[in-house]
Amino acid sequence: MRKEVKSLVIVILKDYPSINKKLKSRKFELMHPIHKRDENVGGGRAINRPWTYYDDMLITIDQDRYMHRLKREKEAIDLALQDAGDCTQKIIKECYFNPNHKTIKNLVATGDIWCSTTKAYKLRDQFIVDVAKKLDLDVF
Repeated sequence: MRKEVKSLVIVILKDYPSINKKLKSRKFELMHPIHKRDENVGGGRAINRPWTYYDDMLITIDQDRYMHRLKREKEAIDLALQDAGDCTQKIIKECYFNPNHKTIKNLVATGDIWCSTTKAYKLRDQFIVDVAKKLDLDVF
């Protein structure tokens, strides 16, 4: 696996717990845009101009690349977690999703996971490959 793809997926995994918050804030930003004040106060306003605020807002939300990327990342991680075994899920959740990150060696030493260190690293790497494939990243 390419090193840059692996590091990108690890960054995405560490960002996973805050994806819902980022989606909500981005949707709020798109629904409530900040407009500059008009210098031409009272003039140049069309009387019969159709009001298309909600149509424009929906089109903006549907076409926003950042929101689509976040949704795609969340969906890829969710699918990979569903396909992964219990040991792999525990490794990923403890190493990347918790605020107090644990290492794989620490998980094996404390007996939180029931596999060897080598097997745990292989499970983690396989999970990263699965997420990368679901995100259509060039793995090899």
